[in-house]
Amino acid sequence: MSNTLTQPTLTFEQTLAILDKQKAETFAKIEADKKLHQEQMEKMHSETFAKIEADKKLHQEQMKEFKEEMKNLSRRFGDLGNRLGEIVECLLSPGLKEKFDKYGFYFRNTTVRHEITDESRNVITDIDVLLQDGDDVMAVEVKTKPTTSDVERHIKRMEQIQQYAPGLTANKRVYGAITGAIIDKDVLDAAFESGFYVISQTGDNVDIIEPPSSFVPKYWDVIPK
Repeated sequence: MSNTLTQPTLTFEQTLAILDKQKAETFAKIEADKKLHQEQMEKMHSETFAKIEADKKLHQEQMKEFKEEMKNLSRRFGDLGNRLGEIVECLLSPGLKEKFDKYGFYFRNTTVRHEITDESRNVITDIDVLLQDGDDVMAVEVKTKPTTSDVERHIKRMEQIQQYAPGLTANKRVYGAITGAIIDKDVLDAAFESGFYVISQTGDNVDIIEPPSSFVPKYWDVIPK
């Protein structure tokens, strides 16, 4: 004889109660998930908005710094323009011409912004300052802070002067010089190696920088064709 335990049969009311409980638990879980999702979305929106505001503030600060930097650049370029004018003014002074006497030049005449043109009167290049002395002239390139590229361009300019033989340089030996208020050593070396004299501005004066003992001034013969 076996003792078999049988599960009591649930009544309809009991079954309905269980289903109602499961339904309530499912609904509660859905509401909890919905609330969690809503909180997460609100947090994400809040963080995104905060980031947008922070980026906006950073952009405004950067724009402010940029505008200030542009003002500084404008002032600096204005200063550069004034400095170039000062250098040219010093180059026109009799003192500079006399300083070239020790190098065998006797420059007494000066021309500013002398244009080099071809046969059709097209401007090829120009000479910032042209010092003149009988058979010799010197084409001076004026920069606030010359670079090695400026030295290379001045070599090209000398070749153009030789090729097109403008009036003031016809039948002359044309020498070259680089002028600056700030001259780095690499620029100085490049200028001397190219056979150019170097003129520096200090305050209200200009001085010819003493070339090294190995320096050989280069000139371009300009013979009209």
